[in-house]
Amino acid sequence: MAQSTLHVEVVLTKPDAGGQLMMLLCPSKESYDNDKGCAPKVVKAEGRTVRVTYTDVNPGTHAVKVFHDINSDRVLNTSWVGWPQEPYGFSNDAPVTMGPPSFKAATVVVKEGVQTTRVNLR
Repeated sequence: MAQSTLHVEVVLTKPDAGGQLMMLLCPSKESYDNDKGCAPKVVKAEGRTVRVTYTDVNPGTHAVKVFHDINSDRVLNTSWVGWPQEPYGFSNDAPVTMGPPSFKAATVVVKEGVQTTRVNLR
């Protein structure tokens, strides 16, 4: 099976905050729900838009989770009630209500070849 390349463009809400982006590309609902089997990337958060590239991606449905780790502690910091204190986002700009969106809502269909998807942090 041919492999694909997926570029993920992440639009930062705090482009001058520094830190890093912590990203996961998840190939299934199971991996999306527990983070096991997802492909991690850690990149410097520089500029207004950060482009992260995944190569050798199997075509099919995937979902992206990302957060802007401003203090570089590799953890999505939350308030005492569990609300994220650092910018975060999902592929498809899937809406967040009580907890993360479903895999289905965040799904990106990766086709053979090269493609780009965008995530706007909130």
